[in-house]
Amino acid sequence: MKILHIGKYYHPVHGGIESVTEFIVNSLRQYSQQIVVYGTDARTVHEEVGGIPTVRVGCRLKLRSQPLAPQLRSTLRRTFDEFRPDVAYFHYPNPLGALRLLQTLPPNVKLVVHWHSDIVEQKVLYHLVKDIERRLLERADCIVGTSPAYVEASKPLAPFINKTIVIPCAIDTHHFDLDGNEAEELRKLKMSYGGKPVVFFVGRHVDYKGISYLLEAAVLVKSDCSFVIAGTGPLTKKLKERYNSDAIHWVGRLSDKDLKLHYHLADVFAFPSITRNEAFGVVLAESMYCGCPAVTFTIPESGVNWVSPGDICSLQSPNRDIKALARAIDRLLDDRELHDRLSAAGRQRVLDNFANDVISDKYLSLMRKLSEK
Repeated sequence: MKILHIGKYYHPVHGGIESVTEFIVNSLRQYSQQIVVYGTDARTVHEEVGGIPTVRVGCRLKLRSQPLAPQLRSTLRRTFDEFRPDVAYFHYPNPLGALRLLQTLPPNVKLVVHWHSDIVEQKVLYHLVKDIERRLLERADCIVGTSPAYVEASKPLAPFINKTIVIPCAIDTHHFDLDGNEAEELRKLKMSYGGKPVVFFVGRHVDYKGISYLLEAAVLVKSDCSFVIAGTGPLTKKLKERYNSDAIHWVGRLSDKDLKLHYHLADVFAFPSITRNEAFGVVLAESMYCGCPAVTFTIPESGVNWVSPGDICSLQSPNRDIKALARAIDRLLDDRELHDRLSAAGRQRVLDNFANDVISDKYLSLMRKLSEK
């Protein structure tokens, strides 16, 4: 079987969808695979990533979060003609990519649509692309959602629920295990934050991640702790100018190793996302595996609160309730027994439901079923 993966970006570009795409590719290495994604500049690049032929199509502009790549249609047509895949595996949302796929997808190629999230906030854009979205779902042989909660609440998926399955996002647990020689690095890292308990956030600095709510809550937290803010984004400059307390440490984009160390160092993982744009929360599951319990908001119809159930693996606060979020942080920092109970339960939930070997088997099973049709 040959599989063509079509997404927005791919490793080494960082992001939740990108890490899921890479995991799927690695899970299916027994098959012949190729990848077509957008590039990060105007040049089209042909290369191998991890031994997999990859085309990064030149991208000149971006409209909101939608890349615009004039060569995508011709690249897809040529790839279908030359590679002749049996399955096209498409990551959504990416409406203009979906349009180009529908224009070039041969009728004999099976289509899997990986539904990462609905288009939630860009209502004008959605009005323009909802027909493309419907046609994509009609053409799909299988739709993959990331959580039961999100699939059940998704209006676009409702007419196609009979061909929708749930495969959660996977955590490559080996990436987050300490090697036994990192105790001194952890000690130095803790001292760099004043030796205080650490509340850790990592993610893109965009509105739906709710980072401003976390920083407002930081003012109300009574415990003497350090807030470590990782990641970057369009809001970074504005946030740093507004929230410049000595208790807040802006560390930018972290290497994979530094990210792992921060997960293991942190006493609380802050995950203050506020809308259904946050469909799953890969970093949330990563922190759970590393034994760091989370504080989250309740997000109606999102998978976040399914990934990390309240009072079992995390403490949840009403959406956008800054005072409640601050109380939850204080509670986790003050109550070690509660902290350790949520920590153990979170790690076990990842091992049972989101670990790489568990999820890899699900993708292999999906491909076997498609090959039998």
